[in-house]
Amino acid sequence: MLAELALRALTPAAPLARRFGLLRQSVGLWSRGRRQRKAWEPHRARCRAIIAEVAASLPRRRKVVVLGSGPARDIPLGMLCTSFDEVVLVDIVHLPLLRLRLWRQPKVSLLSRDLTGAMAWLAAEAEGRQDPLADLVADDRVDLIISANLLSQLAWPVADWLEDNPARAATLPANLPARCIAWHLDDLARFKGHVCLISDVEMVERDRGGAIHDRLDLMYGVGLPKEDESWLWPVAPFGEAERDREYVHKVCVWQRFERG
Repeated sequence: MLAELALRALTPAAPLARRFGLLRQSVGLWSRGRRQRKAWEPHRARCRAIIAEVAASLPRRRKVVVLGSGPARDIPLGMLCTSFDEVVLVDIVHLPLLRLRLWRQPKVSLLSRDLTGAMAWLAAEAEGRQDPLADLVADDRVDLIISANLLSQLAWPVADWLEDNPARAATLPANLPARCIAWHLDDLARFKGHVCLISDVEMVERDRGGAIHDRLDLMYGVGLPKEDESWLWPVAPFGEAERDREYVHKVCVWQRFERG
């Protein structure tokens, strides 16, 4: 707990990131990842391997953009730095531990972006959704775009904020959490480079006997094409969130994502 408090105090973050709970979430994810490093490592290792395979298959490797970079434990940063001229990590919060890890990597740049494009709109600081990726989409040097375990994370802060602000929610279009997911898929489709999408799509709550108590569609009903492969990720093993419950996510991969 003290480490989390210190990390929150030391992490630079935009006011909207704090207002929507994303700084707290980023620190919490880092902390859980440390506690569950053994349970999470197969998931992280497969993500790194897939990204490395996709990167190695490209005819040109000038710039790679990683959307939802987080702590970058599921990203083969060393390989990307060796293979590409430029590496761009994009997220709304970049923890000091990542910045320290990268201080001797001149190829890497960090961009802080609200990848929903909607938070300023929700907070009545803008008249509509902003385009979070316009400059990157326009960059012809971007040969690889990776959306890394991000897609499912775009909806929940919006859903939570709308629940806490019903008066403001009444003035906004319906189904905004689902729209955030759909917008990101549309954003990915605008890139000219190769797009690799990795995302958890479903959460299952199970007891120790294997009985399923809840099943949650993390895509909010947004349709996706058939994935190339999938696996299960024990996001909260028994004892993490509850003593006799585990929360397991289904992760899907599209090595070359194209919006149908």
